[in-house]
Amino acid sequence: MSIDPMAVWANMQLKIWPERYWMLDLGDASATDAASVFVESDDRYSCLIRDQAGLSAIVEETAFERLRSEVSVRNCYGPFRVVSTDGDLPFDVIGFLRPVLELLNNEGIKAGPQCGAVFDHLFIYEKDIERANTLLEGFISKAWDSQ
Repeated sequence: MSIDPMAVWANMQLKIWPERYWMLDLGDASATDAASVFVESDDRYSCLIRDQAGLSAIVEETAFERLRSEVSVRNCYGPFRVVSTDGDLPFDVIGFLRPVLELLNNEGIKAGPQCGAVFDHLFIYEKDIERANTLLEGFISKAWDSQ
């Protein structure tokens, strides 16, 4: 039986991480060198991705400054704030992020998703975070009311 994503949203809380975050295009930088900043950022959100373009990192501002001094950064984007789900999120729920991505995108807000094993995360430009939070809280309230 499939899990209703709106039922999951109805009981969801959000966590807005207080730090400023940057998305970095590290190209062919050494994964070992890039990963060193993650050890020191253990209480903050961070993400390291290897794909066909090389390495990408999402790190808070202090780690960004350190990483920029240790490896070559081809490009950077931000500043962002990270909004994370902070409630029970079954791994097998299908279409969970779609309605909030549509809501935010239709309001002209860029929301970059990143899924973890337990929580999902959205990267939202810092300039849009208050408006995005208002929209997301309203969405959760409507999901609750429809249950």
